[in-house]
Amino acid sequence: MKVELNTIFRWCSDVATMRHFYTECLGLEETYFRSDAEHGWLTYQIGEVQLVFIRSGEPLPVAAQFARNPGYLGGELQTESWVLKVERPSFNIIVHRLQNSGYALFTPEPSAPRPGALQLLALDPMGFTVEIYTEFEIPES
Repeated sequence: MKVELNTIFRWCSDVATMRHFYTECLGLEETYFRSDAEHGWLTYQIGEVQLVFIRSGEPLPVAAQFARNPGYLGGELQTESWVLKVERPSFNIIVHRLQNSGYALFTPEPSAPRPGALQLLALDPMGFTVEIYTEFEIPES
């Protein structure tokens, strides 16, 4: 039996705010956006997985702490989080955008969880922990 993760639905208080984080800061390519009195939808295709943000009928609580994750030392909440792996040039662009965005960052600069890798963790507008991760070749000395 072949099973694939197809769609992730995330509720949010404001799809336009989520759009700023995921489209403008992270550079994800939108596949659909609608924010009017009737509907609030925002979708992205990430590999084979569709990520869908849906506006809630009422404001939802926003987490203020980072999620615990075995990939870094820190985080207080035992809740889900994501890792978005990107190419190194994209990583540098995203880091710059996040550093200038006002969104909460776990550390102001990327950290190296291991040689040949960098990560930067941010809280999205709903307080969801998103790790931006890249790997690169280490030049031999």
